[in-house]
Amino acid sequence: MAKIIKADGTVENIDKKLTLSCMQSIVGGLIELVYLSNAEVMVVDEEGKLKNKNVNVRATHMYANVNDVIVGDVILANTDEID
Repeated sequence: MAKIIKADGTVENIDKKLTLSCMQSIVGGLIELVYLSNAEVMVVDEEGKLKNKNVNVRATHMYANVNDVIVGDVILANTDEID
């Protein structure tokens, strides 16, 4: 089941279809897909850093790039959950 990982560290389950407009609404902007594995993807706001969104510590720990951070609320989903 897909989840929202909020920048404040809280996690919520998503019980609706992950359409483009739904994902944009959740992350607060244009989406960018960050692949964590072959089956798991993180959906982030493509312009989150330009918007000075807060660092999402929990999502950053899941990301393999030690030279970067994830900001704002994100969606964590299996690739087959994204429409």
